[in-house]
Amino acid sequence: MTRALIFLFLKLVWLWDKKLQVNGSVVDALAGSRREQRLGLTFRYFTWKKLFNVLRVEAQLRVGRRKVWGMPFEWEIDTTNICQLKCPLCHTGLGTIHRDQGIMHFDTYTKTIDQMKDYCVWLTLYSWGEPFLNRRIHEFVAYAHQKKIATIISTNLNKPLTPEMAENIIKAGLDVMIISVDGITQEVYEKYRVGGRLDRVMDNIKLLVQKKRELGSATPHLEWQFIVMRQNEHQMEGAKQLAVDLAVDALIFKKVDFPHGMDDDQEAERWLPREHPEYLRDSPFLKAYKEDGRRCWRLWRTAVVNWDGGFAPCCYLTDKSEDFGEVTVSPIKEIWNNDNYNTARGLFQDGFVPQEWVGCMSCSVYLGSSAARKRGPVQVEPKPVSVSPAGTISRDSSVYLGSRAARKRGPEPVEPEPVSASPAGAIARDNLEELSATSILPVHLETGNMDQNSND
Repeated sequence: MTRALIFLFLKLVWLWDKKLQVNGSVVDALAGSRREQRLGLTFRYFTWKKLFNVLRVEAQLRVGRRKVWGMPFEWEIDTTNICQLKCPLCHTGLGTIHRDQGIMHFDTYTKTIDQMKDYCVWLTLYSWGEPFLNRRIHEFVAYAHQKKIATIISTNLNKPLTPEMAENIIKAGLDVMIISVDGITQEVYEKYRVGGRLDRVMDNIKLLVQKKRELGSATPHLEWQFIVMRQNEHQMEGAKQLAVDLAVDALIFKKVDFPHGMDDDQEAERWLPREHPEYLRDSPFLKAYKEDGRRCWRLWRTAVVNWDGGFAPCCYLTDKSEDFGEVTVSPIKEIWNNDNYNTARGLFQDGFVPQEWVGCMSCSVYLGSSAARKRGPVQVEPKPVSVSPAGTISRDSSVYLGSRAARKRGPEPVEPEPVSASPAGAIARDNLEELSATSILPVHLETGNMDQNSND
């Protein structure tokens, strides 16, 4: 009876949030059966403390409070930003992310989890990399699961899985595995998943299904994600039958998302489907969540921790120079209400005059908002990037020079500063998985801190 009442209460909160969305409905933006599945996931890890945090953050979002009493409740931790594929509508595949590549230290991860475990509704352990290239990904999942956090990963599943690896990820307690497969023949599949092998993906899916049965486990929920595009829309019916044959838990047909900041009609014409208008947006480059509301909800609800410890409000701020803080240096509660967040949230307040530059100012989400149109151009410049033990980057780094901040500022007549080693970013050479067979270089390697907590 108590569980039924809690479920009903959560459902009412969900519907209330849907009704009062600041930037359109996040609930409606979830494709297919994901809405109910994610609601069930929220219930599985429900605590009153998490619910209270959600409600107080939502209330402050709606009044635009700059200093937030509460914590972000939707979390994304990218344990690695390395991927073996070259998908043409992904920032990683395009090579447009200006951040060193590497794999998160386990101790950086656990310290982060310990600070947010009481507030996190669900945790996505992916962003710009392939999770299975971290050979200890099951340990990352298991630690979060032990802390009563719902876990989701999205994978291209091109890494060959052994029976032991399949068992490890299942036993770790992973809740959802999104498997990206955009075609049912190699010829169609590889047009978008460049460098991928469909036969290997199919073998891995069959192995995971088999091991779930052997272990008697209902999780992870295996969710086949099929992005509907011009080259594969004719295979949708075949995908439905194949999903039944494979015995996956769900098949999700998803609209195309173009890289953040892209506005190329010819590129849109290349990928958008023709025969299925229900998988088109009003505008090709419109984001799944309506952006032109009163304020950007990401600055109140979400948090992203990159593999190197860099803390950002969302995955749109990909460059190292745009991080709002470093979890290896500052407590999360301190970062959450620091000057960067105060400025970013203030951008959506009438009369607020920003005194310093933040990455949100060059983001199309802000630039396309009514707040930006009302304010006009912001007369502040990006601040210099300094070097610290936390792994921030020097002005002569290619990561910085290729960033939006560097392009906005232009050349600087300053001398290079000495670079110190970054304990947050070190990974062990012998922990890298199959990277010698890929063209993803350079991988961030440091030999000064190769202890047991180094991860791939």
